[in-house]
Amino acid sequence: MVAIISVLASVAVSLLSDDSDSARVAKLQSDVATLNQMVAFYVADGGSLAGISAPQTVLDKMKRSRPQSEWQQHVGIVSGRLLDVRLSAEVTTLPDRSNNPRAFWDRTKQRFVIKKAAGSAVSDFYLDESLASADYGTEKRAKSIVSFNASNKGWVWGTSVSSPTATYLDPQPFKAPTPGSAFDPSETADPSSNPPTNPGGGSGGGDGGSGGGDPSQPTRAVLPIPVISPGGGTFAFTGFPTIVSISSGAPPDVSTLMYSINGGGWQEYTASILLFPAMTLQARNETSRPAEYVTGPTNTQTYYRLTSGFSGAGEGSWGNALGGTNLVTTIQNSGTTSTFKSGNTKFDLGNGEYLDAGVENSMSFTPASFEKITPNVWFDFGAMQILNGTTFYDSEATGVTLSVSMNLTQPALSFITYVNLGFISTTNTSDRLASADIVQLLNPTTDFTVTIDGVQYRLELEWVSKDPASSVVQGNNLLVYEAATAAVQLRGRFTSNH
Repeated sequence: MVAIISVLASVAVSLLSDDSDSARVAKLQSDVATLNQMVAFYVADGGSLAGISAPQTVLDKMKRSRPQSEWQQHVGIVSGRLLDVRLSAEVTTLPDRSNNPRAFWDRTKQRFVIKKAAGSAVSDFYLDESLASADYGTEKRAKSIVSFNASNKGWVWGTSVSSPTATYLDPQPFKAPTPGSAFDPSETADPSSNPPTNPGGGSGGGDGGSGGGDPSQPTRAVLPIPVISPGGGTFAFTGFPTIVSISSGAPPDVSTLMYSINGGGWQEYTASILLFPAMTLQARNETSRPAEYVTGPTNTQTYYRLTSGFSGAGEGSWGNALGGTNLVTTIQNSGTTSTFKSGNTKFDLGNGEYLDAGVENSMSFTPASFEKITPNVWFDFGAMQILNGTTFYDSEATGVTLSVSMNLTQPALSFITYVNLGFISTTNTSDRLASADIVQLLNPTTDFTVTIDGVQYRLELEWVSKDPASSVVQGNNLLVYEAATAAVQLRGRFTSNH
């Protein structure tokens, strides 16, 4: 007798509801029941599955047949193959999202067992058409349970010296939950319980229709994200790491640890990697067993090194004064200190007589040199003297620009940065603070930028009052009391974007 059985040729499942998970479980139960029968036939016919742990290997063993030289004297159940050569097992390492049961091969009991558990198991048996012409060859098997009477030329039915112990092997049943109450034909459906629309389904019509979409594919394990040490970030000049290492964290022999530098080609990681400033390093575990594992997510780290410091000095000059139609200004830009004055101090008494207040509004700037200033740290950019004078006839300035020519020795760089100031004259009252005139720092973040080792630096400025009795700082506004001379520091810092 030659039994060539296609286990999965057709499975009909009658269900009371549209439940694809129940259908898959029912199909798996049917497949396992048939396969366990084939296993019993195979073992009873002298076949051996000892030591086999992989489900696909079990199937492939039963696709073989006895050699033709044994057919004449063979009196067992089968001499040909037991399974369709197209039969394949879809093996996963974890249950799907619905935690449906899977078929495990029990090598001790030599049977397929259905259960819910982690580990390598079969989520589905299917026919692979690419194997239709495959030839799994022949194999020598032990004697079957009956033997051929060679001396008397006839069949003699009896017990062979090799008597396998395999019996019919039923799969362990999977019991679906029992409803809490019987079906009530008078009960109306809850609108919220309507099944969702199946985006993969189709509609029939006329002589036929289209079927539904494929059931969800079995869940494959996602490989872990590698660990890069040390991690990326911004480091001080002396604290920048020289090498970096990558650890996979994936199970052995299932993936290859790969890395890429600055978006370049991927290559296999074998040893520590030399770091350089502004370097972006990526790493991922690429699967070598795609049927069981998915390539993991990519870890991306970028390494920035701050410059060792800024050194240099500047020179200031005033210009671009703004004001009313009666604006009066005096500018002196020579020497170490530059000075800007504005306003008419004379009040017209009539008949050619004037009252001279004698003191106009004025401010001076004296730049400071600086040495090895660490990024993001405040330093003395320059000193200012600001006098709140007395002027008449809308003759004072409402704005001015201080241009500072910077000569840096570290890094070697020359540039001009512009500091825009605004002036607000207030009405004098008995309230000293309310009567204070205001000097506005209009661009605390200046237009100067420089990029070093992939890090961009920008010059920022702010007010610092050196004499609280004559001035007070409120954000970017410096309030100078009436008739006071304020000693002020204009301080700066080179801020980094990383």
